Amino acid sequence: MTLPVPDPSTPLSVLWERYNGVVLRKLADSTQRGYRYAWGKRVAPSLAHLPVGSLTTLDVEVAFASWTGGESTRGDALSVLSSLCAVAVKGGYIASNPCHGVERRREQAADVAGRALSLEEFDRLRALLPASGPYRRFVLAMPYTGCRLGEIAGLRLSDVDWEGRTLLVARTVTNGRVGPTKGRRLRVVPVITQLEPILREAAEGKGQHDYLFAGPRGGFINSKNLSRALNWHQWRDQVKTFAPGEPPLHWHDLRHTAAVFFFRAGLPAPDVQALLGHSTLLVTQMYADTRREAARRGGPLLSNFFSQSDSQLGGGESPADSGSHLGI
Repeated sequence: MTLPVPDPSTPLSVLWERYNGVVLRKLADSTQRGYRYAWGKRVAPSLAHLPVGSLTTLDVEVAFASWTGGESTRGDALSVLSSLCAVAVKGGYIASNPCHGVERRREQAADVAGRALSLEEFDRLRALLPASGPYRRFVLAMPYTGCRLGEIAGLRLSDVDWEGRTLLVARTVTNGRVGPTKGRRLRVVPVITQLEPILREAAEGKGQHDYLFAGPRGGFINSKNLSRALNWHQWRDQVKTFAPGEPPLHWHDLRHTAAVFFFRAGLPAPDVQALLGHSTLLVTQMYADTRREAARRGGPLLSNFFSQSDSQLGGGESPADSGSHLGI
């Protein structure tokens, strides 16, 4: 196969048609669909007509500012454009990637630990679920393992090591398709005492390669049919509510719950990272809730410190010291 001679005047639209397979080939199916949509909806209308050699960082930044959608949605569009420009660099069309210098608004870090259920809220969830059946088993498997919903759907009986009391997480189900887990990494999670009877029930009558948590008719359970089967939207606020403007309780919050529970149980951060399959320890530390723990530890110490001051002043502020000499 003869490759075309790299020409900086080649429009981005031509490069996309020529190399989108290279851009997308390492991505999961769901990510590929998101990138294709981002290209057609946002990147192509604003930039596809430009010669790749004339594209500047300012061009990209202006386009990014004009794209509709949230920061994450526009970030997908920037990612697909950056990936295409990276291919252009490899092919000799341009010397550097113009997307690398784009400045983005810094978002406040999400309080993922705040999305987690407390033990009391977790008890309410269990009480509101059906007393038995595939949907109850499916829901409880998420906080007991820390797996994503699609990963629970992708578990096979052969993934269970009964003797070693572990569970291999090797695949996920997205839109009815079985594929690799996020990050394409295998991981192993423990079969805790509370999970074992759930797995035993799920395994009844199944062969080694059957899916453990299939629906009543044998199909894959996903967020939509799970919510519909359990009337989730009717009672989830009885489990946990959030401040106005925040989204209501999601199924993915059960993974957040597991992460927080792992830390509260005393697991060290590297172990929590391994169980959740995070790519970096920085992501895992978001669940350690170190801010609240620092506040809890600091409370008694600070109270003791200020109590010494109170005793010296006879309790409260000294009448003679109103702060006027400080100009306040």
